[in-house]
Amino acid sequence: MSTVIEEVEAFREFVLEQSRGEAADLLLEDLFRRWRASRPAKQSLEQSLLSLARGLDDAKAGRVVDADQAIHETRSRLQNSK
Repeated sequence: MSTVIEEVEAFREFVLEQSRGEAADLLLEDLFRRWRASRPAKQSLEQSLLSLARGLDDAKAGRVVDADQAIHETRSRLQNSK
């Protein structure tokens, strides 16, 4: 869990990084919007971590599919849904 100080420090680092580039002339509010947009939402991050854990559990249990087969099946499904 991040603290307020950690969040402020992360924003400060982002502002310094942005000030070296094309965003140097942006208003503070615009920089803040960019910073927020560049950070994943907590719920999204948690969902991604859960998905990764499930995938690793599946792989450990031998529940895997050949990548070429999975791509072919997905492509077929998408083409049939059009």
